[in-house]
Amino acid sequence: MVMTSYGDLSDDMMVEILSRLPVKSLMRFRCVCKSCNDLVKDPNFIYKHLQKDDNIRLTVSCTYKNPYDTDPFNALISYSSVLPDKTLSDLHYQDFEPVMDGLHIGPFDGIFLLLRNDTNVILWNVSMNEYRVVPECTAHFPCNTMANSSNFGLGLDPVTNDFKLVLILTLIDEERQEIDYSPVAVYNFTTNSWRDLGGFQKSYDYRFDSSHDAYLNGLFYWVVRRPDCYKEILTFSMGEEVFRVIEGPNIPQFLNYYESAMRPWMLGIYEECLSLLYSEDISHSFEVWMMKGGSWSKYLTFGPFVETYRARGFWRRGEFLLESSDKRLVLYDSIYQEMRDLGIKGLWFSVKILKESLITVRKEDA
Repeated sequence: MVMTSYGDLSDDMMVEILSRLPVKSLMRFRCVCKSCNDLVKDPNFIYKHLQKDDNIRLTVSCTYKNPYDTDPFNALISYSSVLPDKTLSDLHYQDFEPVMDGLHIGPFDGIFLLLRNDTNVILWNVSMNEYRVVPECTAHFPCNTMANSSNFGLGLDPVTNDFKLVLILTLIDEERQEIDYSPVAVYNFTTNSWRDLGGFQKSYDYRFDSSHDAYLNGLFYWVVRRPDCYKEILTFSMGEEVFRVIEGPNIPQFLNYYESAMRPWMLGIYEECLSLLYSEDISHSFEVWMMKGGSWSKYLTFGPFVETYRARGFWRRGEFLLESSDKRLVLYDSIYQEMRDLGIKGLWFSVKILKESLITVRKEDA
């Protein structure tokens, strides 16, 4: 990352300052000079900007019962929204539902995938309000099979500095039985095209937990569950374009569906490390595990609480999002040991971090 020095500030100091600014400010800054424009488009600066706590927002998808509707078949309301205040002091939110009507996945580094079907998506960068219709993927299926579900990951290839979208399909045969082969394709942002990677032979019939995924330093991570409910972590290298399976931390594995579901593995990036938030004793206390040097170590324990909570995700340093037993979304500060009600209540929650992102999805020739 190179730019022209400004006054008494060094290049490194200017880059550090700029990496903390909102996307809208940086888009205006891009017009100052060519070096400023080049900096804002540099993939290394883009990921430096993504890693800053200054640029994260909270998105919530929630389903709740309509208290004014007596029709049992029309009594549920769902919405998707973002809380623009990074401190979560101001709890007014921006409604995403008009844009995100229908099935959506993400956000991955500030980008939502709006799904038309399993192989056809629209990329939407929320902060830049940019869209791209991705060409439909034409993956090759074995005879007499069809796509049953899809899983995605998005990240930077550190070798080529190109952003990639990886697609993994789950197939079923004519008798609607899942088969042990998954076609895989990769979409390159610069070429605006898919490449068929063939696929991988699954040792187990994995179930992806798509709400618990993460990207860090060229690797995308998914939590997957085998038929015996044993959990593992599937990785994909954006540079090598290969899959690997890694073990999780040394925590109990529960080989029945109920106990496994009650102790979800919440992946996230915490203090610039791949981390896992885990419920130690059915939602009364929690552990944070970090991967450093290729091995897991326990970093933090908080609780026990009198009330039952379920982990919903990482927030800023020392803060975690939990769901109470009466379906309230709360923020727990492990440093000050304080619990704060965020004023959101519903039957089901999906909570994700939205990073203000400079990743452009608009094609250069558009």
